[in-house]
Amino acid sequence: MKNTGIVIASLVGGMIIGSALTMLFTPQSGAELRKQIKDLIGDEVDKVREKVDEVRGKVEEARCKCEEK
Repeated sequence: MKNTGIVIASLVGGMIIGSALTMLFTPQSGAELRKQIKDLIGDEVDKVREKVDEVRGKVEEARCKCEEK
């Protein structure tokens, strides 16, 4: 289970880095580029937070079921 978290974090990090590098090599102004990178990172952080909340909910559910038995 510990390795799964590392794999997921690596995958998300790689996606963010790859997206940022792609944006850096496209022709546009610096202000536009910074805004796009900021928006992309914000979106990815929101997605990760949603997944963390989802996993927390499932863990709490499982914990409650274990305590009932």
